[in-house]
Amino acid sequence: MKETPLQPIVYSLQFRGRITSLSSRVLEQRASAPSQVLITTVDANGLSGRVEPGEGEEALLVSRLVLAADGSFDQSGTIEFAPGHALAFRSLGAARLGRSPDPHLRHGAAVWEIEGGEGQFRGARGRITSNFFVSDTNELTDNHFGLIFLARAAPTHAPDARTRAPLRRLGIRETLAQFRRSSALKDLLAECALWTAPWTGFPPYQDDCAEEFALCAAVWRDVPFYDDPDGTQELPYSISPQSQFRPRGERR
Repeated sequence: MKETPLQPIVYSLQFRGRITSLSSRVLEQRASAPSQVLITTVDANGLSGRVEPGEGEEALLVSRLVLAADGSFDQSGTIEFAPGHALAFRSLGAARLGRSPDPHLRHGAAVWEIEGGEGQFRGARGRITSNFFVSDTNELTDNHFGLIFLARAAPTHAPDARTRAPLRRLGIRETLAQFRRSSALKDLLAECALWTAPWTGFPPYQDDCAEEFALCAAVWRDVPFYDDPDGTQELPYSISPQSQFRPRGERR
């Protein structure tokens, strides 16, 4: 079979956001980048560059860095360019976060391998370079330069082929289902366990809250998904109505 040719796309974006410490060696990046134009000028004065706003929407970056003692790190995450159009990546080779010439900034750099995605980026290949710095107040500025290979869009002669189709807004049940599958729910439950420990008497596990994650996942994994229109799936025993009301003295 003849292999489908891939079309290269080059892009450059500057993301701004924050970096958060989830533990002593795990950092989380959350940042956004509006559509923009990078202007680079070479003249008699040397080199200058600036970023100006462009027409369009914004891209969202979420990633996690696992740090080693020598300042190197492994990174993985996603970039969502529009609802339903996101790519996944993982760091490739040596990536490092350390000091910079500015004592108030930490400087990091990484090369990411694209691992596919959804929507436009289904089956995507390529690499992205990330050159970023983090301030004393954990403000993040991340400069991306990417070369992405995508499957060519099927040709069409429809008069409105260039008009972007409206994106379908997810319903509340679909949104909840996606939230249940995400790491954000585990982080939220672990955070609740951390803050309620002084009252409950149950100290949270100290190694990235792994114990809380496992317990929460075990409960939520049994909850029926939104794609159960007939309501035939049973609720797990721990949250079923029968488990909430028991005669006095009765044990499980």
